[in-house]
Amino acid sequence: MSRLTRSRVGRFARRFSPALCPLLLATFSTTVVAQSADQGTWQIYYEPSRERVELTFEHYEDGSRRHGTTSFSVRPTELSGIPRSQLSSYSGPASFRLVRDAGTFNFEGRLREGHGTGFFTFSPDSRFPQQLASRGYERPTSDQQYWLALHDVGYAMLDELRAQGYDRPSVDQLVVMGMHGVDLGYMRSLSSAGYRVGSTRRLVTLRDHGVSRDFIDGLADGGYKNLSLDDLQELRDHGVTPEFIASLRRFGFTGLTTGQLLEARDHGVTESFIEEFRELGYTDLSLRDFVRLRDHGVTVGFARQHRSADGRLLRVGELIPRRDRGD
Repeated sequence: MSRLTRSRVGRFARRFSPALCPLLLATFSTTVVAQSADQGTWQIYYEPSRERVELTFEHYEDGSRRHGTTSFSVRPTELSGIPRSQLSSYSGPASFRLVRDAGTFNFEGRLREGHGTGFFTFSPDSRFPQQLASRGYERPTSDQQYWLALHDVGYAMLDELRAQGYDRPSVDQLVVMGMHGVDLGYMRSLSSAGYRVGSTRRLVTLRDHGVSRDFIDGLADGGYKNLSLDDLQELRDHGVTPEFIASLRRFGFTGLTTGQLLEARDHGVTESFIEEFRELGYTDLSLRDFVRLRDHGVTVGFARQHRSADGRLLRVGELIPRRDRGD
């Protein structure tokens, strides 16, 4: 999954050891390039525990003005010309490639023990425009081909769109899909969960709102299967997560409708809120009771202070009027 971000650059920079800084400065001071839309700088961070390589691209246009940064993970085997041993322990000059259907990214720079930086150039694949045309798409511009390569929008993804019966997007829309992390893996994950979205624009919306296979599976494990796409998106938008559902279940609230889940989440009925009232002695309240208490600002402290003359805990129907009056 790719993501556009600027803040990530600072995080990568902090990962470089002080000893590496002179090497980085030497790389940039001795290499002069006329940077354009298909050139820029790169940073790399190898995470052996995950067997992933984190790449950050900093793009330039008009010679020197920064266009933005893009970060994503790749498997070590996707980088040609650099053995895994070099990624983890090598220090020195490095040259490697990332090959995509739309073209190849060529990296030159330096590595030190899993970190590195340098310059990259992009070489478009001359066959790619014709391959898109043969599939019914317009030929991409050079900029579009660059972004399609960067986000790995290739033949397999185009063929999957056709196989799943999606509307054919424009090349611009393909670029948007890639930039928003709608890749082949995401499409297939939704399909394997039983969802054929049909619209690529809807795919982007679902991805942006965090509707993932993990989220769908988590809801299913909690008893919420075969939900509509609208339900999935609404639950995700309102923070009704599998963890939230599990927290309610611990207090015996099971078999809730999606509407009840949304109401409890939107009104701030949290695990701690329920637990505090339970510990005070309110052990037989319904979920709706907790919603009402939260709406009217009845806290545990208020309930503790306001008891009947004989020390009895007040019922919900007694607490709320007192809180509304400001007692």
